[in-house]
Amino acid sequence: MKHIIHMPFTLKQLLLASAIAMTVAVHGQEKEDPIDADYRRCLLKDTSVANICNCAYDAYARWEKEMNNAYKRLNKALRNEREREALKKAQAAWETYRDAQFSTYDLMFNLPGIRWCSVRQDGRIEMVRSRALELKEYEEALKHKSAK
Repeated sequence: MKHIIHMPFTLKQLLLASAIAMTVAVHGQEKEDPIDADYRRCLLKDTSVANICNCAYDAYARWEKEMNNAYKRLNKALRNEREREALKKAQAAWETYRDAQFSTYDLMFNLPGIRWCSVRQDGRIEMVRSRALELKEYEEALKHKSAK
């Protein structure tokens, strides 16, 4: 019979894991995104649960704004209604998936303490961040295609 020892995470471990995750997430980029950099700095300023959750909420809001702006720019850059309708359909499907994931995060991780706030919010941030970057990549690809 195996015995599993559960050791709670320390605050330092959580912050280190978060910083490592952000570093890994931006590894393929030339420089760290300002939103990620501000989030990382915010996490290191004050290790209280309230501050860490506030840092995460702020980062999420900024990534959501970035995603919405990227969507609008991409939609405007598309050449015809068929392309715009395809983008609109894809975004609606992504939003349905996002909402389902967020409901799952809330059900599984709506517990007191920094660990659970961080898990829930970092999942939300990463999902919206990924979509924002994906839309920006589409926009860049479209610009590159138009330039030829």
